Amino acid sequence: MRRDLPTLLSAGWLLAVCVVSITAPMISNSSPYQPVAEPLTPPGQHFMLGTDALGRDVWTRLVYGARINPGASLLATAITVTIGGLSGLIAASISGWLDRTIMWIANAMLAIPGLLLAMLFVAAMGPGLPTVILAVGFGGAPGFARLARTIFQQVRERGYVTAAKALGAGRSWVALHHLLPNAQGQLLSLATTHFAWAFMGTTTLTFLGLAGDPSIPEWGAMLNTGRAHLIDAPWLALFPGLAISLTILAVQSLGARLANSESK
Repeated sequence: MRRDLPTLLSAGWLLAVCVVSITAPMISNSSPYQPVAEPLTPPGQHFMLGTDALGRDVWTRLVYGARINPGASLLATAITVTIGGLSGLIAASISGWLDRTIMWIANAMLAIPGLLLAMLFVAAMGPGLPTVILAVGFGGAPGFARLARTIFQQVRERGYVTAAKALGAGRSWVALHHLLPNAQGQLLSLATTHFAWAFMGTTTLTFLGLAGDPSIPEWGAMLNTGRAHLIDAPWLALFPGLAISLTILAVQSLGARLANSESK
């Protein structure tokens, strides 16, 4: 039971984030964009988490941010998994010059840190949340492609794949009916880890002000806003910082549990 406690706590936190995001209009009556009280009102009876420098309810902005941050990270992860997973599957299935070309491109892109690659992408495309999502998704694809290729190669060496090839199965048939289905568990664990990276990446870019609109109720942007009031209003940075940290830790914990279950 004690060994399962971190997993239960992680799952409970992520479930709470999902519930809060769905029920945001019901658990908060104020607008995340409009002032509701005096600026920098401390947490108390009327405003559970206080107000920010513009008088907006921090709790309201935090719960509406629960809609933006996980959704943006999930979309970025989907881009990473789609591009990286497809590239790794093609490289492991076909081998030869195409394998070497895909891995050369992935290695060249990995020479640049993923977050820096994402920042370069945003600099080229212009700021905005959609651009941030695309940037983080493309930034994580090279690393995912290399790891996915290794997983597919391990599956490719199993006996049933060799038997299928001996019976005349083509590369595409083997890839879709043997490599992909039998690598799903490991790929899911890998995708969970990349979701944590995508979450950190999106919040980092929005913290740097690359989301475009500074008024959006997004945790990274809220953390950046609270940075200017660490002395007189520390709650502005404390609550979004805790939300970001707990979400990343929860996803990492579940990813580690998935990885351990797959290795057994």
